Amino acid sequence: MSGGAFRREQGIVLVVVLIFVLLLTGAIATFLRRAAVDAMIVRHRDEASEAESLARGGVRLGIVLLLEDRLGEEGEGFRAETLQDVWSRVSAIEIPSPEGTSLRLHIRDAGSRLNLNALLEKGAPRKNAELYLSAMLERVIDDMEGRPEQKRYDPRELARNLLDYMDEDETGLQGGGENDYYQDQEPAYEAANRPLLSVEELRLVQGFDGALVEALTPYVTVYPYAKADGINPNTAPPHVLALLFHGVGTDLELVREEGLRGVLKAREGGEVLCADEAQNPACSPLSAVVEGEVFPPPTFKSDVFTVAAEARVGQVLRRAEAVVDRSKPDSPLLLSW
Repeated sequence: MSGGAFRREQGIVLVVVLIFVLLLTGAIATFLRRAAVDAMIVRHRDEASEAESLARGGVRLGIVLLLEDRLGEEGEGFRAETLQDVWSRVSAIEIPSPEGTSLRLHIRDAGSRLNLNALLEKGAPRKNAELYLSAMLERVIDDMEGRPEQKRYDPRELARNLLDYMDEDETGLQGGGENDYYQDQEPAYEAANRPLLSVEELRLVQGFDGALVEALTPYVTVYPYAKADGINPNTAPPHVLALLFHGVGTDLELVREEGLRGVLKAREGGEVLCADEAQNPACSPLSAVVEGEVFPPPTFKSDVFTVAAEARVGQVLRRAEAVVDRSKPDSPLLLSW
């Protein structure tokens, strides 16, 4: 074989070897990339499982704190939910958890929001329910984002529609049948004629669209379903406190800024507001800062709470939320999970 032919064969072999090396390198790189992806998937799956378990454990911890608080109140002989209770103060701290993880709890009592079911009494609208609901809806609608022409709601009509949807009879507050609108929907349905089971159920009520229900969500609740009372002035945030409806006789109005500041100042000073100081000399009557009667009748104690736990493990975040009824401390009831 001549030298030129031999060199050509060497060149071809070299090219083949280079191609083989490139193919092998590419295969190894693909394998390593897939291995890294698989490892990341496994790690995230493990982190997700750990985060979910930690969040569920957080909810259980929250329930334990609520039961401890209930036992403490019974021992003192005076029940009142305040922001100084251990279940409330835990929301401001990060719960000790294993290294590389974090856990936060947020617990609120049902009284910190307006219970829409408190507008009923024995299946019928309470006196002043329509007046109050109209004023409350007007306040929330005014605070909604958007131009006035984008918020063309009629608060009084909405109030009547909601009360008709909830009350036990089938006759509208303005006369006629309650189900005329609902029977024209696709698919057709009827007014519930019972307390609301969720805030989302408002979407079924005539005139309540998604934007309005979303705007109402930070203000209202449906818990407890039965024996519902109004807002707890000791725990409600300022935007909910602004919905306190009070006055003398038929002269009722939403609380003004002066009254709102009075409630907040009392709370900041460590006072516990109650219906009557005769309940406990250590508490202050709500009437001292908010004149007259309050509608719906306010609540100062609660057995229904929302417990939310947020757990982070690595890059994975999981949240668990439950509504708990602790009225029977030996067997707390989960109303939703």
